[in-house]
Amino acid sequence: MPTIKILGGNKHHFEPFSAATNDSPESQTTPSIPSLLAQLKNDVKDAMRSKNQGKLNVVKGLLSDITYASKAPDANKKQPLTDLDIFLIIQRAISRRQDSINQFSAAGRVDLASAEKIELNILQSYLPDQLSDPEIREEVKKVIDATGAASCKDLGRVMKAIKLDSGRATKKRISEIAKELLS
Repeated sequence: MPTIKILGGNKHHFEPFSAATNDSPESQTTPSIPSLLAQLKNDVKDAMRSKNQGKLNVVKGLLSDITYASKAPDANKKQPLTDLDIFLIIQRAISRRQDSINQFSAAGRVDLASAEKIELNILQSYLPDQLSDPEIREEVKKVIDATGAASCKDLGRVMKAIKLDSGRATKKRISEIAKELLS
């Protein structure tokens, strides 16, 4: 059973620690930070030092999205975000940028579209190398053969069985290729 330890004579600041092992707050380790999160934090510092305002804004926005996702009510409070979770957040940001580029281009705002393309390139630099369409097609064919899918009605079963890293291929691309193969 944890006991209460009063720190620094302040009656209102209590810190739990285990009486059985005499762990002090100083000896407790913090959970490890995913390597991508650490890289993003270092890139903020580097962008500030080099006065690269474009990259700084993109990375700060990304860190804000990551913080928001980690504090969301549906987030698992016991587990910190993994690199895979961060890849999904980056892919959502990329999708937003692509939508903005399409809208700005349709409205004739080339200046805003080019700014979004620069941000898109910065975001894409944090994703791992993407699988090519032939590689995705090969994996989808294996799953189709394994599940015995024959028509588009079996798309849900195929998508559930596919275990591709979502950081390397979006579900949308996988779904498009699966639909094409099942047609």
